[in-house]
Amino acid sequence: MTKYISKIIRAIISVIAFLLLVWVNCNFFTAGTIIGSALFGGAVLVCVFWKPFCGVIKRVWSKLAGRAVLLALGTVIAVCAVSCVIFSMNMAMCVERSIEDPQAVIVLGCQVRGETPSTMLAKRCDAALETLSAHPDAVCVVSGGQGNGEDISEAEAMRRYLKERGISENRIVIEDKSTSTRENIRLSAELLKERGIDRAVIVTNDFHQFRADIYARKNGLTVGHHSNKTPTHNLLNYWVREWAALFSAVIFG
Repeated sequence: MTKYISKIIRAIISVIAFLLLVWVNCNFFTAGTIIGSALFGGAVLVCVFWKPFCGVIKRVWSKLAGRAVLLALGTVIAVCAVSCVIFSMNMAMCVERSIEDPQAVIVLGCQVRGETPSTMLAKRCDAALETLSAHPDAVCVVSGGQGNGEDISEAEAMRRYLKERGISENRIVIEDKSTSTRENIRLSAELLKERGIDRAVIVTNDFHQFRADIYARKNGLTVGHHSNKTPTHNLLNYWVREWAALFSAVIFG
């Protein structure tokens, strides 16, 4: 009976892991593709080849050095698993969070193709328009430098997009030096502090908000969040990639 139940559990886990493996690959190639494929593909392989896997574990465990390795590896896996659960809970809580009387809106950059905002960046700008319309006295910091394949900075692409849709140029503050989320927030915070502003709404994708929140608090900002929702077929890929970025943020600051 116990063996039967064990087989059912492994079958369920393998099916779920396989579906997650397919989902995480429904995107262009990112770090999330590699990490997700390793995690979910590994789970499928373990479930399918359970007996050989257990045999290897038993042989390794029979040696003192092997036990030390397995215990260390198990500890690392457990810490990573718990951390990812905690990250995911916080990521979900930061998707939308209101703040009273925001003085600014910070829009985080994303890819520009030539001089044209990518679909993701355009949707971030659309989300920013919603917040700017709701808070007509707030200034808008467009944050993002110029990367490979970009003929203008991400900040300039956002400025043009917002201006074409009725946002006064007097409300737009350009931060065009940053090359990472950490720099997006730090340099935007510096520009806002020069204006005596420390309350802002961060606009970016849903999966990205928690990391932005971490950096905002480190830079003395009180922030709310308004998100551009990531398409469902892309969400797991970006979500898994964000785990890696959050580990980096926690470890390296």
